[in-house]
Amino acid sequence: MPLSTTDLEQLLSLALAALRANAAGSPAVAQAEAVAAAVLQPQQLQQAQAADQRTMGQWLDVHLRQLGEKGYKAQTIKNRTSNIAHLRRLWGDKPIAAIKPHDVATGLRTFTASESSKASRVLSELRDAFAEAIAAGWAEVNPAMPIKRPVHKVMRARLKWEVWQHMRQLAQTGPQRWVESMLLLALVTGQRRADLAKMRFSDIVMDDDGQQCLRIEQQKQAGKGYGARVEIPLSLHMDALGMTVGDVIEHCRGSAKPGPTLLRKAGGGVIEESSLSARFHECILAVLGPSAHKPYEWPSLHEARSLSARMYLQQGLPPEVVQTLLGHKTAEMTALYADDRGLSADQWKRVAVKPASADLPGKPRSIKPSAIHS
Repeated sequence: MPLSTTDLEQLLSLALAALRANAAGSPAVAQAEAVAAAVLQPQQLQQAQAADQRTMGQWLDVHLRQLGEKGYKAQTIKNRTSNIAHLRRLWGDKPIAAIKPHDVATGLRTFTASESSKASRVLSELRDAFAEAIAAGWAEVNPAMPIKRPVHKVMRARLKWEVWQHMRQLAQTGPQRWVESMLLLALVTGQRRADLAKMRFSDIVMDDDGQQCLRIEQQKQAGKGYGARVEIPLSLHMDALGMTVGDVIEHCRGSAKPGPTLLRKAGGGVIEESSLSARFHECILAVLGPSAHKPYEWPSLHEARSLSARMYLQQGLPPEVVQTLLGHKTAEMTALYADDRGLSADQWKRVAVKPASADLPGKPRSIKPSAIHS
């Protein structure tokens, strides 16, 4: 049986060790060392050369298998597989050891300005792929680390309250009654599409104070193994809408035949998440007309989440309460959702001042009209 390179290395190393131990300094040891050097060095050189020629595409095969072994959810694997496809397209044929920061920057520049978010995800995936490659001995450095993350300019427009109202009016006359229920539920709960689709009547519980609440464990887990757990009192009232969460749930109950989920087809069946997005887009398209926005600027169903936050903040709900409702870990993230992206930029902002008491020092002095023009 022919010896492998590893077997040959081990055999020669053992032979040298035996000679050095029993005949140190003898001509036989010197000759053996010369033979070993002549055999091992070319083998090691060939190994090094072979390692240098391993491509990024070959490593991505390994990287993808590793991801599958980490217990990620199917949607996470799907998203990361999409990112890896871009890595293959841009750098898959290059030897992994030959990829330089310049190559990374050049590849990222192939994404357009409207694809900056995608470019950022690809950079994150490349950084992770190289980190794993270094740990596995496929690479020595991570050329993606020095690259600045692409500046992401949000293009999607915010959903306006007035537009939402027109969408509701349109949905009330449409053939699918659950569309109005979807608009209402998204607004009063502030939850994501996936969480709207899976809300069930069995999620309504009674707390220790005898108050009914809607419990939601958000599907987005952010690597924790579980999503944010939110308990929304059915008494939560949206003033502008004139409805509570409980009112909306009753609307959902009456919108279709009995079924387990709040949002369901006329016959009581479960509705696919994609159907929620599709009906929302059809509705806003019918309200605004096809020329209102560019393709990548149309507000999506997710924008109802921002509108919910803004409406609750406007009626005086504390920011920390809105943060809990949305399931955000930080106040900074909630502030991003509260930003209306310029919708109110041209409006006058009132400076709130508490009225001074008549018997307190420092009371503002009244100014006579004549003094203003003098």
